[in-house]
Amino acid sequence: ISSVVPRPIAVITSISSKNDDGIVNCAPFSYTSLSTHDPPIVTHGICLVDGKKKDSLVNIEATGEWVYNVLTTDYTDESNVCSASYPADADETKETGLETLPCELITPPRIEKATVAMECKLWDKKEVFNDMGEHTTTIVMGRVVNFHVHESVLKDGQAEDDPRVDLKKLQPVGRAGDITFWPHGVKSNNMLASERPK
Repeated sequence: ISSVVPRPIAVITSISSKNDDGIVNCAPFSYTSLSTHDPPIVTHGICLVDGKKKDSLVNIEATGEWVYNVLTTDYTDESNVCSASYPADADETKETGLETLPCELITPPRIEKATVAMECKLWDKKEVFNDMGEHTTTIVMGRVVNFHVHESVLKDGQAEDDPRVDLKKLQPVGRAGDITFWPHGVKSNNMLASERPK
């Protein structure tokens, strides 16, 4: 598994209820991928711990909504603290000092430091069982219904109806084996721009 690198890290913000008393949960997940672009579908593998569902999964199943905040070097440390085992009634954004902003189409908030955030609605899910028949993971598929992209990370010269993210401006963070963040940001000398053959 540790050879599958780098894995994108989604810092997922979710909420326990769509009512005013909903508790915000914030946690990073590296079993993450973009599966399709038309429509845009993202996937997250959320593992159970000792047979118990994590708060993020409980919230997603209860509300059908979450935010995929793209992890960058600006808030790696706070994100890592969010991975601790907090009680279900704890709001990790308050524990770590991460400020949030409201979303437009869903209830959970997005992280203010996230220069790219995707509002997601549950498209489908798949429970995964190991060879002993134990439920170990639930894969959730999210339909991205709204994108938040800060102008500071956009490529120069792009048309307004065709925005593209500049990786050197974004400074994304991925995950490798163990608890290793890699890449931790982007440098010009470790990128290879290419063109597809015709």
